[in-house]
Amino acid sequence: VAEAAEAEEADVQAVLGVLFNLSLDYDAAAHAFERALQLRPGDYSLWNKLGATRANAMRPEQALDPYVRALELRPDYVRALTNLGISYGNLGQTMEGAACYLRALELNPRGAHIWSYLIMLLHKGGHPQLAERAAARDVEAFRGAVDF
Repeated sequence: VAEAAEAEEADVQAVLGVLFNLSLDYDAAAHAFERALQLRPGDYSLWNKLGATRANAMRPEQALDPYVRALELRPDYVRALTNLGISYGNLGQTMEGAACYLRALELNPRGAHIWSYLIMLLHKGGHPQLAERAAARDVEAFRGAVDF
């Protein structure tokens, strides 16, 4: 009975986190996701949601650890890889962000939005030659140029 109550409480907190995000109350959303994670620490999706909440609150540096934890739990989680790339880009860490996008693209080569993020990041980061490679949508073209 106690396990069922904890599972239900984790679900309630996760839903509250989503609702607080929708109302742009990121501090309350983060708190709700943190409470849910206390009850369900192995839930990769909750870690990603916490990272996204922190990123949406304009705190990309605080988003990194939750995204990394989500990826430790599920290394093939394309959404967390993409979100981690966005946060690295927002922190000015172009090559780290590019590596995340390329790992995501290895898993989902047809992810048009990820290719777009990669191209924008490389242009913004001062790497127009690499952005041209991204326009060809060939992950292998980055071998040796980006460590991923």
